Amino acid sequence: MSQIHNRDSFLDNIAEKLGRPRQIEAVERPALKYTCHQDVMADYSLDELKAALVDYTHTALGAHAVETTQANLTQTLAAVCEKYCEDETQDADAPAKVEETVISADPRLLNLIDVEQLKTDTHHVHVWNPELGYAPNIEVAERAKVGVVFAEQALAESGTMVLYSNPAQGRAISLLPEASVFVVPKSTLVARLTQATAKLHEKAQKGERMPSCVNFISGPSSTADIELIKVVGVHGPIYATYVIIDDL
Repeated sequence: MSQIHNRDSFLDNIAEKLGRPRQIEAVERPALKYTCHQDVMADYSLDELKAALVDYTHTALGAHAVETTQANLTQTLAAVCEKYCEDETQDADAPAKVEETVISADPRLLNLIDVEQLKTDTHHVHVWNPELGYAPNIEVAERAKVGVVFAEQALAESGTMVLYSNPAQGRAISLLPEASVFVVPKSTLVARLTQATAKLHEKAQKGERMPSCVNFISGPSSTADIELIKVVGVHGPIYATYVIIDDL
């Protein structure tokens, strides 16, 4: 600042032209003339939001969505992981290949499943462990065929999962494995990005700790940058499954 010449006179001139003092205690947010961003799916019930999410996921994203209950979540995850871990190209006479899954340590997820029931002789399951530090967790995520995470919200309009990064749920879980599985409660479904960002704004206004990273993920990784030809899995998972828990 010491090298900025005529700073005060410059700002004084702007304030004079605007007809207001230099020091302003607060800025009042102007009212929006249009609120169409609030109107999309505003009258949808949770079941209607779920139907829209499932339909968009299947028709536009090339992903899968399955519905389950809290009681059946372990069995549902076992079936999804088994599907992704199957190797149809493997010779029937060859020894079974061992595949790996990495699961978020988010207590909201771990309290709903029995990790031991997911394990088999050919399917090893690792729970993300922040106490091990960076490298060991990344090595597991790189090897894993499947990554299972717990989503904060799901956006029905765009088939988007909202993930808050935290020590128990590293970003690598949903980014490095070949397949991503997102577990999301039906009670957290919202219409669109408008409601997701409103929740973050509310947290900030309350002075709550904000996540270090917020990821908005819509289906498997894909791009159409070259010749408008869609290519899947260029910079992330090739497959994605949304597991919607009926928690109401």
